[in-house]
Amino acid sequence: MMMKTRTKILSAFLVASSLALAVPLTAQAERGMGGCGGPVAMHKGGGMEGPGRDGMMRQLRGLDLSEAQRDQIFELKHAQMPKMREQMKVVRGLRDQLRDAATADAYDAAKVKALTEQQADAMASMMQMRLAHEHAVFQVLTPEQRETLSKRRDARSDMRKGEGRGMMRGGPDADV
Repeated sequence: MMMKTRTKILSAFLVASSLALAVPLTAQAERGMGGCGGPVAMHKGGGMEGPGRDGMMRQLRGLDLSEAQRDQIFELKHAQMPKMREQMKVVRGLRDQLRDAATADAYDAAKVKALTEQQADAMASMMQMRLAHEHAVFQVLTPEQRETLSKRRDARSDMRKGEGRGMMRGGPDADV
């Protein structure tokens, strides 16, 4: 009887301690996944594929795509992925080098300048790839679908500018 009680207590303790360790690690992982900025944050706010992890595809929901359109868009998306992934590796590597330069014993302004320029070029390349992909997808859509998508984007843009936000930053009552 005593052994069963100890086993239950030990099991409960192990589960509780595992959870206690998992929560901070999960929070740390989420922060490192782009919550505070940097290239990975693009997933949250419009980088590699627009707002959210699969932004362009999410925008296409409700457009009543035909099976042929879905297939074409699928092909476009998956053809771009390896190039985008490689570019992301470049950006991450440069970010790590910049972080190392910031914490180095001696600050090397020329090295930092070169790294930031390389990172800007890599980010520009990613944006160009993303926009080329969006354009290709847009060309697959019918004129009616394009119009619907454009209206959605305009509405989202208006929300970002503050229309309809009330007391929030940028809203009509922001000066109050």
